[in-house]
Amino acid sequence: MNENIESTKIGSGALEGPSQEPPKQSALGSLIGIFTNPRVTFQGLSAKPRLLAPILVVVVFQLVFGIVLAQSGIMKNDALAKLEAKNAPEQQIDAVSKVMDSPVRFVFVSFAPIVLVFSLLVTAAVLYFMANLMLGGKLRYTHYLSIAAYGSVVGIVDQVTRMGLALGRGTLLVHMGIGAFLGDELNAVMRILDTATDPLLLWAVAIQALGVAVMAKKNFGFGVIAVLPGFLLLVSLSALQR
Repeated sequence: MNENIESTKIGSGALEGPSQEPPKQSALGSLIGIFTNPRVTFQGLSAKPRLLAPILVVVVFQLVFGIVLAQSGIMKNDALAKLEAKNAPEQQIDAVSKVMDSPVRFVFVSFAPIVLVFSLLVTAAVLYFMANLMLGGKLRYTHYLSIAAYGSVVGIVDQVTRMGLALGRGTLLVHMGIGAFLGDELNAVMRILDTATDPLLLWAVAIQALGVAVMAKKNFGFGVIAVLPGFLLLVSLSALQR
């Protein structure tokens, strides 16, 4: 009788064991899952965070965005508009116009992926500092880098939307948050509020918060606190726009 009970316990334990393992996903599956089921996707990434796939995706998209911007003339329009607003000399305006019409403008595009990768490294470092050192999380730096990268994959939706609006308006000064209802000319405070209320950007930030919470096995509030400093820094930088 005791042997039967023990065998039953062992059998039930064997059945329960595999269900506790995080689901395994391919690189493509994780890129799709971050949109369709981010919680399960991050659970699958907990044991072995992926870095190459999401970083390659965001780098490629960044290159495409840069080439489109350079080819469309939007970069030239914004550069000349800034010079004209400062009452720059005609010679300076002509010189900038020639540069923006030459192949040199595509050189600027090549720096975009470098800046992007650097920003991912910084974002992961901030998450590591907040979640591990300040809040007691126990994850490796690669976990946070993976979280930042997959958050940027979701952020591509925001970039695509901005790109479409920019192409239609002929300028990169596109407001996606509360600024969309307040006109084109916004002061520094309103630019910050506009960025902070961009729903697509908030979606990407929420994905990062969820990733921290799932991988650290904490609640969602833990993840929100971890990503908050980086988010505040991001929206503050929006005040540097024209």
